[in-house]
Order: sequence, then structure tokens, then C-alpha cells
Amino acid sequence: VIPHEKFTFAKIWVMFAHFEVRRKDIAAARRILGQAIGRCPKDRIFQQYIQLELYLVNVDRCRTLYGKYLEWAPHNCLAWTRYAQMEAKAQEVERARALFELAVNQQLLDMPELLWKSYIDFEISQKETHKARILFERLLERTAHVKVFISFAQFEATAGDLEAARGVFDRGYKTLRE
Repeated sequence: VIPHEKFTFAKIWVMFAHFEVRRKDIAAARRILGQAIGRCPKDRIFQQYIQLELYLVNVDRCRTLYGKYLEWAPHNCLAWTRYAQMEAKAQEVERARALFELAVNQQLLDMPELLWKSYIDFEISQKETHKARILFERLLERTAHVKVFISFAQFEATAGDLEAARGVFDRGYKTLRE
């Protein structure tokens, strides 16, 4: 009955792959997870396969898997974010930045606020306050949500520019009042 394209679930594939890992047969586990992705791609299968490759410190395979994952689900903000964070951990800052740029330029996203917040937090963690300001401005062009104005003002206050924070609050007040 299993493996089957229509009636299947991720847990059975993941458990089978973990069984092979416990038997110390990594090649079989990879084959099983690859077959699962080919037959019935699901978020959990991709995540578990990527987690296995990260555990084995195989970054190139993780990149390939994330590429397949994003081909299958380009709307998944969590996948974009995790991919960029993996690149940042691997000291590939420019690659992470490029991934975030690709992600925010996608037309349909399931949780764009999570993606934008992660991108802004990434730039702040890289001590790139100027780029974070630019990102906040770009986000405000897309949406004039009150939380964006508050976050931007708090960022400016944390950066030590109280006048800029006050200006953001004023701009937000005027924009939201209209």
C-alpha cells in the first residue's frame, strides 16, 4: 500500500529514513527521502531531509534541497527564511542577502511579515543599520501598517537617533490618519 502517490503521509517516510539512519545506512535514508520528495513532496519531508543533511554538515546538499523545496513551494516564507539563515550561519552573507532579496520580490507569499522581519533582523545582526533603514522604507512603500511604523521607530530609537524615531512616529500618525 505504501509508498503511494495519493495515499501517503510524511511521517511514514520520515520514520523509515530514521530507521535507516539508526542502522547507519545514510545512503538508504537519502534514497528514501529522495523518493518521498519525488512521489509526494510535503513540507515535513523537505524539512527532515534538510535537517539530516545539516546534521551531516553537507551544506551543498542542503542548498540543492532548498532549491527543490522552493521550486515546489515558492510561497513558503519559512523555507526562504531558513535557507537564508543557513547561508548566514555558513558565513555566506552575500548569498543570504541575495536569497532574502529574491524572497521579498516574490508575488505571492504566505507570511510576508515574517520574511521582512527576518530580513531586517539579519541586516541589524550584520551591523548594517543603513540597509535596515532602506528595508523599513521599502516595507512602508508596500504597506502602511501601524506595526511597521512602530518597529521602525523603535529601531531608530535603539540606534540612538531619537529625532529620526520621532519623525517616523509623526509620519506614521499622518499616514494612518488619512
